[in-house]
Amino acid sequence: MNHNDFENDDVSKILSRLNSLEERIAILESNKDRIWNIQTPREREIEDDDLYINDKKSESSSLFETNLGEYGLAWLGTMVLFFAIAFLGQYFINAEKPIVFLIVGAVSVFACFVISYFSGKSFIYLSFTFNLCGYIVLYYFILRLHFFNNNPIIANELVSVILILFVVAVQLYYSIRKQSQTLACCALTLAIITAFVCNNIQPFFLISIISTGLALYLFWKYGWWKALIFILSITYLAYLIWMFKNHSLLAKNPVDINHYFIFIYFSITTAIYSLVVFKKPNDLYNSGLTLSIILLAGIAYSVLLLLLVFMYFSTAYISFFFAISIYCLAYSIILKFYSPYKYSPALYALFGFVGISIAIWGIYQFPNAFLLLICQSFLVLILSLWYRSQTITLINTVLLLILISVYYKISGELQAVNFAIPAVAFLSARIINWQKERLNIKTDFIRNLYLLMLFFSLLYATYKGLPGHYITVSWIIITGIYFGLSIILKNIKYRWMAVANLLISALYLFVVDLAKTDMIYRILAFLVFAIVSIGISVYYVKKLKGKNPDDY
Repeated sequence: MNHNDFENDDVSKILSRLNSLEERIAILESNKDRIWNIQTPREREIEDDDLYINDKKSESSSLFETNLGEYGLAWLGTMVLFFAIAFLGQYFINAEKPIVFLIVGAVSVFACFVISYFSGKSFIYLSFTFNLCGYIVLYYFILRLHFFNNNPIIANELVSVILILFVVAVQLYYSIRKQSQTLACCALTLAIITAFVCNNIQPFFLISIISTGLALYLFWKYGWWKALIFILSITYLAYLIWMFKNHSLLAKNPVDINHYFIFIYFSITTAIYSLVVFKKPNDLYNSGLTLSIILLAGIAYSVLLLLLVFMYFSTAYISFFFAISIYCLAYSIILKFYSPYKYSPALYALFGFVGISIAIWGIYQFPNAFLLLICQSFLVLILSLWYRSQTITLINTVLLLILISVYYKISGELQAVNFAIPAVAFLSARIINWQKERLNIKTDFIRNLYLLMLFFSLLYATYKGLPGHYITVSWIIITGIYFGLSIILKNIKYRWMAVANLLISALYLFVVDLAKTDMIYRILAFLVFAIVSIGISVYYVKKLKGKNPDDY
């Protein structure tokens, strides 16, 4: 057999194989409908889901691409165009060609508005970005007529500022006319930038305060809360940067009227933002947004105030905090009657109490201020009953715990404070138990915290305040008092406090008194301990046997 025979044989095998495959494909195609009918519904559902998911992925990818192309690239292109125009204007300023600079500005602004007008029907969003760019370019060129220019075209700063603010006012007018929150936000931002570039304290703060008032007006009128939050952030950021920028200038001069004006302006700005609590929530925003605005303004104001105090008023800040506390407490009372938000009076009342605390600390310093601060804590709890505020009660408890911890850390030696702490803790626990429905307190958590304060602080107070040989006797007497309270008030908590106090007394009796106390005091301590222990035991046998202790 030669080589050609082998090749013919191979070709015939390949052709035979291809014919076999064609026959099989024909059979499969003819039986396709039958295979679909045999397939289970679940298998068909899985295939449909896969097709649906693939369609959704395709739609999602297409939507992302569309948004990126229509919105993202429109913004990017407009921003790049603005910088190109700005650099071109800078080039002619550097070349000392003011006429050409003005021509470039006029042509650029005109072109932006013309493109915006004629593209409004076909390219809505691109038209909006060109309109916005037109206002910004107009603002930039008018700003450069005086500011950031070695050879200003307009030498008078006041005239330049008035012209800039006129442009801002026009933009704000058209933003209201077109109901554009973004355009209004841009206009107010440009106003704050104008205030920042001014070299005088009064125009800076006056323009900023007017911008704040306008942002609040737009919030009240049209519910533009996004613009309000943005302007709030920009305003306080501008204040912060301005303080650091002018620190060296202000520090050269002694504290004068301008330093007090800074405090007044900070406070007026924050007071304007505080007015949001009078507007009722609606479909455009909820109560959580109002709370966010209040907290953001309060935190920013606190930071600025602390910086102002540390920079210029390290020894003369007491009047500031007294003024703040009077305003906040008075405002909280007004909110109690007129604000639709229940939490708003509590927030301002707490801020006022914090202001009073700082003022007390500034007058008396530590540790002498601790007594007044602890007594103030009890006063705050009393006022929380009038506010019907669980928030005030909880935060006041936390602040009291922090205050007590600081006191024990840095002092712990003042007897008046040592005994004031358990007295305040006991009275607070009783008031909370008595008025828990008024305070809307569902659990005993806060009350238990006060009882723990009472238990440990009273042990500490007697340990520090009495001679060593009377400590055990005093602790045993306290045990009897706790037990008596448990009977009078029918409360198991005081009974557990009595038992715990008795165990601590026993430990102290055997560990300390046996080694250090004179025999006569040792006998007295043992007798008192035995009497109290036996008396409690008899009570348990006679009064509590067969009864549920939780009833007492």
